Amino acid sequence: MIMKSFLQGLLTKDPRQRLSWPDLLHHPFIAGRVTIITEPGGSDLGTPFTSHLPPELQVLKEQQVHRLAPKGNRSRILRLACKRMAEEAKRKKHQNTGPALEQEDRTSKMASGTAPLPRLRATPQEPGLIAGILASEMKSSWAEWGAGETPPAPRENQITQDCEQADPELRPEVVGQQSIDAVDLENEEPDSDDEWQHLLKTGEPVPIQLKAPLTLLCNPDFCQRIQGQLHEAGGQILKDVPEDASHILPALRVLSSLLSSCSDSVPLYSFCREAGLPGLLLSLLRHSQESNSIQQQCWYGTFLRDLMAVIQAYFACTFNLERSQTGDSLQVFQEAANLFLDQLGKLLAQPDDSKQTLRRDSLMCFTVLCEAMDGNSWTISKAFYSSLLTTQRAVLDGLLHGLTVPQLSFHTPPGAPQVSQPLREQSEDLPGAMSSALAAICTAPVGLPSCWEAKEQISRHLANQLSEESNQLRPSLISGLQHPILCLHLLKVLYSCCHISERLCHLLGQEPLALESLLMLVQGKVKVVDWEESTEVALYLLSLLVLQLQDLPPGMEKLGNEIATLFTHSHIVSLVSAAACLLGQLGQQGVTFDLQPVEWIAAASHALSAPAEVRLIPPGCCGFYDGLLILLLQLLTQPGKGSLLRDVADSEIWTVLWHRFSMALRLPEEVSPQEEEPSLSRPQSPEPDWTLISPQGMAALLSLAVATFTQEPQLCLSHLSQRGSILMSTLKHLLSPSFLRQLGRAPQGAEFLPVVVLSVCQLLCFPFALDVDADLFRGVLADFVDSEVAAHLLQVCCHHLPLPQVELPVSLLTRLALTDLTSLNQFVNTVAASPRTVISFLSVALLGDQPLLTSDLLSLLAHTARVLSPSHLSFIQELLAGSDESYRPLRSLLGHPEHSVRARTYGLLGHLLQHSMALRGALQSQAGLLNLLLLGLGDKDPAVRRSASFAVGNAAYQAGPLGPALAAAVPGMTQLLEDPQAGIRRNAVSALGNLGPEGLGAELLQYQVPQRLLEMACGDPQLNVKEAALIALRSLRQEPCIHQVLVSLGASERLAMLSLGNQLLVHSSPRPASARHCRKLIHLLRPTHST
Repeated sequence: MIMKSFLQGLLTKDPRQRLSWPDLLHHPFIAGRVTIITEPGGSDLGTPFTSHLPPELQVLKEQQVHRLAPKGNRSRILRLACKRMAEEAKRKKHQNTGPALEQEDRTSKMASGTAPLPRLRATPQEPGLIAGILASEMKSSWAEWGAGETPPAPRENQITQDCEQADPELRPEVVGQQSIDAVDLENEEPDSDDEWQHLLKTGEPVPIQLKAPLTLLCNPDFCQRIQGQLHEAGGQILKDVPEDASHILPALRVLSSLLSSCSDSVPLYSFCREAGLPGLLLSLLRHSQESNSIQQQCWYGTFLRDLMAVIQAYFACTFNLERSQTGDSLQVFQEAANLFLDQLGKLLAQPDDSKQTLRRDSLMCFTVLCEAMDGNSWTISKAFYSSLLTTQRAVLDGLLHGLTVPQLSFHTPPGAPQVSQPLREQSEDLPGAMSSALAAICTAPVGLPSCWEAKEQISRHLANQLSEESNQLRPSLISGLQHPILCLHLLKVLYSCCHISERLCHLLGQEPLALESLLMLVQGKVKVVDWEESTEVALYLLSLLVLQLQDLPPGMEKLGNEIATLFTHSHIVSLVSAAACLLGQLGQQGVTFDLQPVEWIAAASHALSAPAEVRLIPPGCCGFYDGLLILLLQLLTQPGKGSLLRDVADSEIWTVLWHRFSMALRLPEEVSPQEEEPSLSRPQSPEPDWTLISPQGMAALLSLAVATFTQEPQLCLSHLSQRGSILMSTLKHLLSPSFLRQLGRAPQGAEFLPVVVLSVCQLLCFPFALDVDADLFRGVLADFVDSEVAAHLLQVCCHHLPLPQVELPVSLLTRLALTDLTSLNQFVNTVAASPRTVISFLSVALLGDQPLLTSDLLSLLAHTARVLSPSHLSFIQELLAGSDESYRPLRSLLGHPEHSVRARTYGLLGHLLQHSMALRGALQSQAGLLNLLLLGLGDKDPAVRRSASFAVGNAAYQAGPLGPALAAAVPGMTQLLEDPQAGIRRNAVSALGNLGPEGLGAELLQYQVPQRLLEMACGDPQLNVKEAALIALRSLRQEPCIHQVLVSLGASERLAMLSLGNQLLVHSSPRPASARHCRKLIHLLRPTHST
């Protein structure tokens, strides 16, 4: 199935949907199996095996190609073909019209000079001869199109009906007459200035397609000719001298092709500046609308169409975009846009129906201008769209007025007079252009967020008007939803406005005609030009209505099965995604639909593996795959679907799902430890493709993963244990600081960030919660260590999560640190890198009202103090002391109501007192602090008593100045010698042994400590307690008074009996360590060692 989806992607007919480089590398069929040899190249390099030539070398290459090409043969063929057709035309005319016409034709031929091409006419018998030759020439031109050059968009260049009526000589006699399919300026190379002049002076609409525009721009002669023709003919038009002004037409066509085909913005913009563009073009447009003499010329219609084509091509040039601006091109572009809007506003305000074609062409140009603005920065796009609500309000009002006035109906009513097809098309073109322009100013383009805010203002203004009861705009737009041409654009307008206005959603939900049109469109009962995209927008609009209303509009409850059928049977990925989005919304509202697992699993697999074409932002700023992921989560987490969940987890859709997720995340390539660069030089990870999957979609996918692995935990373990698996790589990336910063900046990212982080932590906790093989666990742990998961968890808690949600990440961090020394070092290094931030977080977390969180942090700190050197422990001392060094945090923890917190606090103190002289000094100087320490010796909880006795014992070891103050610990310690828990008795014995050298012999004798210890050394049932008692007695006997007491008690004889008992043990049994201490103590108690 994976191979089938890979081949389907490669063989898709539509190039926009076809699987292409480099996306095909991420397809699960070949992912990880193809080695790419990277080569240095520019950011626009298409493949790693090619590189673009610099402009100067590209020019030399084109010149060489033209120099070596057989240009003369091509020119000779064309001339012979033209000559043959001219002779044939002459013969026919001579037969039909006689000598008079022959004389007229000879005179015309003499006046035409040496360039026969523009005036040739094909005979009915041979209409396709020149067309066939030129078609082959153009095929060669297209096939040899230079790298990086974009072929110009096809443009009609026919003389208007008005012009043909004014000059019958210009009307074609048959189809194909008086037209040349293309003029190859570079290859034909006119032989003389007369040919150049004839080419530029011809009045026929010859479409020009340039093969090597960069070469032309570097040709001064070409530039001077075109610029001279523009200024000369343009000056005549501006001076109202129409004679010979039609010479500007071929120059406009060459200029239009040049602007459309050249991709090198630097020389192109330089050429435009020298030619006075776009100022000259806009001046010609303005003057032509004001001059009656120009409007009366037969070539006026063709001139306007060609002029608008050049303006449109200029607005589409890349040098108008901020990312590829050239010099002052952006400033010129903005000024030109304002001038064009002035003209467009005046044109739309005129009631003259004779200018419908000009209005249509101007609106098409305006749509291109909006697309260029969308690709610019926030400042430029905001200024442009804001002007439509202020200084250029006439444009917006003209668009709205044009859509509210009655238009020619698409279907002619029975009995009504028939309307000619050209008039019908012309009358429908204008509303189509208006609706397209209105959609362009309010539809948020995918992947271009810089203009979204400005377009929201336009959408809000439109939504307010659509929400007014007395306004006819809403009925007009709703009535056009079943129009085959207007439908798509009007759907986009309504969709954009409903995103802004909840009131408009309520009004549309109450409009029977609107809902009927949407439902009929989804059901395929409305014939529209672009059914696929229109249906997609309709599905998203219905989803948005349900989302905004949190209820079902009338009639939608019966739509579930039809949308389900569209979801499972459509092969168009965008429709499958939109249908899944609506099904998810319907499911949340309780609508049932029949979806068979076999069908929806196949549909979901196809949608995830096939290339995606994102044309519209889904409702709620969701991603393209969000609706599908939410639907999968609903289908798989229903009660009783455990077996289905298991089947999905074992199928290929699970692999495809994570590969698609990794592609949307744009995961960086794995780097081996040997090749890894220092952290300061690591490149910033690329921004995820939020158009494919949003933070909400990520949360849905991770929730699905948690549900799946909860049902099948061993499956999670198998994925995590695979070194470099797609799941492990994805989870590690989701915790990286760079991704979390990107997630926090994304739309709705801050809302879903905690869900994403906590879901990842849940998945990473599975190896610690399962009975895992030791070797397997070491492999998983090594992957965690290499990815610095411990450091990332601490950064997540400090920077991205609210305090109530850090419990799980801290618990995972503690598990890692307690298990692996490298993870512990990563934790300490992260603290050292940002001490203020981390200490501030730890202080708040320790003193919070989450006992489990506080306990985990105390365990982490205690393990740090136990394992690492004292040089790493200063931050713990700072934590316990507080900002004012009053040790308020420590006092609060020692008096915490939860016994687990108190026990871990005493344990932390015990480890710190082994090294920290500052803490010993605080116990002596801080009033009441030592009493809190000693208070734990009498705690009701045995864990607290054990930790407290451990802390007091370490405080007594080499206590120094603190020694006398520890006399208060003797009564409590003596009482613990009778504790039922061996661990507590052992700690108490060791602590009393440490107090002996501190000059507390009298206090110890007062509580009969030597006698008690001797009894424990001889009779305690636990060997480790006996050993601790013998070690304590060895320490205490250094005090003369205690030595005498031990001698008087017959300690030597009693210990000798203990030693004899140890010797009588079975030889196979290991001799206890206490035996050595017993013999040593007997030796020390001999009279020779008495003081």
